[in-house]
This record gives sequence, structure tokens and C-alpha cells, in this order.
Amino acid sequence: MFSPDLRALIFDFDRTLAPLGNFVPWREAFSSIQERYRAHGVSDEVLDASSHDCFGLYARVADSGCFPPPKLAQIQTEVSDLLARYEGMGIERAGLFPGVESLLADLARLELRAAIVSSNAAAVIRAVLGRAGVAERFDAVVGRDGLARIKPSPEGMQRCCALVDLPPAVCLSIGDNAGDVEAARAIGMPAVGVATGMSSAEQLRAAGALDVFDGIESLHAALRAGRGR
Repeated sequence: MFSPDLRALIFDFDRTLAPLGNFVPWREAFSSIQERYRAHGVSDEVLDASSHDCFGLYARVADSGCFPPPKLAQIQTEVSDLLARYEGMGIERAGLFPGVESLLADLARLELRAAIVSSNAAAVIRAVLGRAGVAERFDAVVGRDGLARIKPSPEGMQRCCALVDLPPAVCLSIGDNAGDVEAARAIGMPAVGVATGMSSAEQLRAAGALDVFDGIESLHAALRAGRGR
């Protein structure tokens, strides 16, 4: 399953490496960013949603055509900063999932690099990694900051590949959401899923995941076996 040419692991963050979202008041965050968008003139048709999905709303506004690109970038930065305040409430409680530290410590032996592409704010991700003492294990952290489109758009994956100076084909995407898989597959990056978050194993496979693991520990074991380590 793992190509002998594999050079880097590109992780999602929330519910893949750490359960940040479990400690974020998403309903409150949704109401706040909804009101901020409304203040900028975004229509109720775009704003109304049956679920309190902050990232879905963020993506929906980006795709709505409500604003020219410079204005959209300004508003998205403003909303991203607001959302980051809520995400920051989870920093102190969001420890890493079992097996994450072990896999990161084994990267050199596996001859692999690591990076993150996430819809969370990069500063929040780095804060969690810093508290866990693993921030230096990652060559790049790409959050939603400065992206025109978040996953399932491949924009973040493309930026990450440029930062680590590797083509998508020699990287492996690892995420808990079908959108993670879709973003990777859109640029020819192989992907696997972890059943620790948003999407079921069936949804991950339907999106194109090569395999689905029950967590990082089992992924680590498969990587070690596949690379003869």
C-alpha cells in the first residue's frame, strides 16, 4: 500500500493528531462568525445552515461570489482571527492522541518527513504542538490563514508541497475527514484515513482513501511493516 518512494506524511490536525474540537464552543463560535459575516452584508441565504459548522460556513462564503478577491481575503482574515479566539480555548486541554508522539519520534528511522494541512488556525496548531513538545517534528504547518479555499479544496495541500519541496505523489495524506482525502486526491496525492473523527470508514474509502486505520498507533505499525523497519 505504501509506495517505496514515500517521503512525507501530511497530517490533518483536529481529530487526527489531537482532539482540539472537543474543547471548542463551536455553537458560540458559529454565531459570532455568522454575525460578523452578516455585518459585512453576506446574505441570509448564504449564512443560514442546519448545522453549526464553522468551516462549512467559512467555505460557503468563499464560494458564494459575494465579494471580489481582495475584499473576500480581508473579510476571511477577519473571520479567521475571530474563529481562532474560540479555537484557542481548547489549546490547554487538547493533548495528542495515543501513538502520535511515538510515530513522530520514529520519523527519522522511517526516513519520512512530516507536515500539517488543516482548516484550523496555524497559531493554534503550533501552540498545541508546542505544549506537547513536538513542534520541531513538523517541516511545515499550513492552517487556513491566507488560503482562499479550505479543504476539500486542494489549495492547502499544494501550498504544503511547495513548502516541503516535494511532489504530491511522494507524500501521504492522513486525515479523519472525507474532505482531507478529497483534497489530497485532487492533486494526485495518495491518502489514508483514521477513524478518529468526522467521517466513517465507509465515507473515507468512498472519498478515495487507500485504507482506514483505527488510529495513529495502527498507522505507525503499518508504516513500520511496509518500510521494513
